[in-house]
Amino acid sequence: MGSFRPLAAPDSCGVKASEVVDIPYSLDRSWRRAIRAELDAAEEELPRLSKAAFELAALVMSGEYDVVAVGKILESDEELSRHVLALANSPLYAAIATVESASVAAQRIGMRALFELAVIKVARTKIFGPVLKDMLGGKKAWRVACNAGVISHRVSTAKLGSSRASLLGGLILSSGPPLGFQLVQRVEARQGRQLSDRLRGELVRRVGPVLCVLLARIWPLPPSILSAAKSMANWPHDTPPAADVQVAVFSAYLGRLLSAPGFENLSIPVSWPVARALRVDRRQVQELADLVTSGSVTLFDA
Repeated sequence: MGSFRPLAAPDSCGVKASEVVDIPYSLDRSWRRAIRAELDAAEEELPRLSKAAFELAALVMSGEYDVVAVGKILESDEELSRHVLALANSPLYAAIATVESASVAAQRIGMRALFELAVIKVARTKIFGPVLKDMLGGKKAWRVACNAGVISHRVSTAKLGSSRASLLGGLILSSGPPLGFQLVQRVEARQGRQLSDRLRGELVRRVGPVLCVLLARIWPLPPSILSAAKSMANWPHDTPPAADVQVAVFSAYLGRLLSAPGFENLSIPVSWPVARALRVDRRQVQELADLVTSGSVTLFDA
């Protein structure tokens, strides 16, 4: 899970990412200095959300559904419109009638899901896109994130109600490895040489969760996602008390587990403290496994 000082968080007053990540002592002084420099600049290097995502975030905050404003946003983004349609017609919404209009589809999924799709589009392009060919078996990192997002939506719908259904709770918490990988690539470029695969993997594991916390802080995401990111970065940890944070953490871990080749022992996730807190049983885990393995819900193609 990485190695961290448990009471320090990168978004605390004056605390930097370089102060909470334990850099491997096996690295020489030059590498350690370069890593600290990249960690100090990490927040500036993180991707920013698109104009569409910020506009949709403002609409979500207003608490009203503005048909005209949503229509203009969808007209300006053909790819987003296509995925709004796909989500509205997916098993996640269990719709009887298929819709063919992006505007109608947006009304079906609601402002929250529409905003989340805009965020997911940025995550796919700027977080996962640059590393799909270089890390974690190619497209696996994005598949893990998408699985976690689908699980998050289904579990949050069941445990919190449809008005609080969220794809982001699991998906964004899967951004640590690709963000960490990009940071390592910047360090290697600074040094003009590469780390061994073992050290690269270890460094990604250590910095990824902290970068995920930073991302959750600077993007206009629900507070539950930031709380979940902090919880995962400070492993081992107690089960988060808030149900929406529990859903996010559970979804991120289950998405990772179900993406592992050959994994079949569903009694393992049922035994997790966070699963017990949510009262997720084996039947429900099996349903989630069937949902992600069926491939019937797609977000943005890898």
